[in-house]
Amino acid sequence: MVQVIENRADIRGQLVAVKDDELRPGHKLATIDIQSVESVDSFPNLLGEAVGKTLDIVIPNDIVGSHQPGMLVRCRVRRTGPAGVFAESCSQTSG
Repeated sequence: MVQVIENRADIRGQLVAVKDDELRPGHKLATIDIQSVESVDSFPNLLGEAVGKTLDIVIPNDIVGSHQPGMLVRCRVRRTGPAGVFAESCSQTSG
């Protein structure tokens, strides 16, 4: 098992799809086209090269809200493994 260092990043992008995460009850899997990535405080940013890519991000149901495909969102995320990204917060943003 690979251990990931503590990390954070703020991502901004367009929500492409949201569906139930079949592997994690109480979570959604959001597909986001990443437009920007910003570092957070003194945490390492493990998503710096995600701009221009599409990522699947695990979001707890209690912070998904009424997010719909097409919306621009800003999420604070952390990489949890080689392909895993988990959102700690996520909100709608304007252009």
